Amino acid sequence: MSIYFTEIYLHCNGAKNSFDSVVTGCAASLALTRLIAPRIHREELLEIVTSMIDDWVVQKDKKVRWIMKKYATMSTRVTVLTFILVAIIVGGYAVMAITAVTAKTGQLDNEINVNVSHENGSQPCMFRSASSHQALIVIQAMQMFTTGILTFGTTSFFFGLTMHLCAQFDALSLKISEFRVSEARRVIAEAVQRHCHLIRLAECMEESFNASVLIYLFVTSTLMCVEGYILIASLPIGNLRLIIHSISVLLLMLIQLSFYTFAGDYLEMRSTALSYATYDCDWYDLPASIAKDFQIILMRASIPHQLTAGKFVVMNMITFKDILKSTASYLSVLRVMLGE
Repeated sequence: MSIYFTEIYLHCNGAKNSFDSVVTGCAASLALTRLIAPRIHREELLEIVTSMIDDWVVQKDKKVRWIMKKYATMSTRVTVLTFILVAIIVGGYAVMAITAVTAKTGQLDNEINVNVSHENGSQPCMFRSASSHQALIVIQAMQMFTTGILTFGTTSFFFGLTMHLCAQFDALSLKISEFRVSEARRVIAEAVQRHCHLIRLAECMEESFNASVLIYLFVTSTLMCVEGYILIASLPIGNLRLIIHSISVLLLMLIQLSFYTFAGDYLEMRSTALSYATYDCDWYDLPASIAKDFQIILMRASIPHQLTAGKFVVMNMITFKDILKSTASYLSVLRVMLGE
């Protein structure tokens, strides 16, 4: 972060390089916040992970295990996709690092001078020699590996925990919908106890990730506007490299944002679906004193569990749509200003 933001502050390599430093510097900031947040809320996360392990060890019902495997498969696919993206990003920096290390010092000096002259005729801010430039590129490759693992790894971790919660809400709905009248009192007691436990886990999820998601939402919205502006500016001049770079950054941000909003939206739907399962069960065959207990479950289950950013922005697909609409509006204003 210090390297990138120092380059931005000195601003002697032109606007394009400064924008590149903004993107990488913000990615490093996000990685730092995602490293700190789990340490602060490690007790809540430990409670969620411990509960997940217990569910996989204790649960023997085939239907419930099928539900858990279905959500686990979804989480695994997201994890594989995210780390493929990490491999692509780190691979690009690794190729740059290998090229810089294997290049001759004199040749690299000439390339630096040529690139600088194309920008604004000034020397680089912090790295004027070929050896320091080589060291910077190698360090950047290592930094991007760490940043990618932290950024996408935390996203996969968040998505996996949320999907497991969704699986447990579905399992509870299945248990309520298939209860026997003779076992109604015991089933209701177990369902209430399990529902209280899931509510506690959902609160732990919200408490552990709401601050980091808020920072991610702010940084993503800002960078989407910046990269969108670069894309609009590079289209008239036909700069293919800038166009590909801007589109790639925008796609990466949208993919990560879709993971957060999809997970929050799915948890909201599955927690609310418990109320429908309660209503659809055979509660009308029970004595009135026992059937009244279902009303309490129904009232609590009708309140959805929502994952938020900073406890005020609900992370669901409506938020995803609103972010796209707002970004498009800002870009339209920037396009008009650019045209003027």
